[in-house]
Amino acid sequence: MSSEGSIVSAKETFQIIREISKILNTGLDETSLAICVRLCENNVNPEALAKIVTELKRVKREELSSNSRSDM
Repeated sequence: MSSEGSIVSAKETFQIIREISKILNTGLDETSLAICVRLCENNVNPEALAKIVTELKRVKREELSSNSRSDM
């Protein structure tokens, strides 16, 4: 496969991953999803990564909730 063909294939694969992410309602933007994919390609444990992403989202929600309550 040519390098151009590899690039097209990689883009198509990422589009599929992005669609799966949307269907699963992950809430990840394209940049975050790309980072997660790269981490998995570099042998990061996907389950551990999912737990970290979930925890970061929880912390962000709590901070946003806390900030909105302190504004009242």
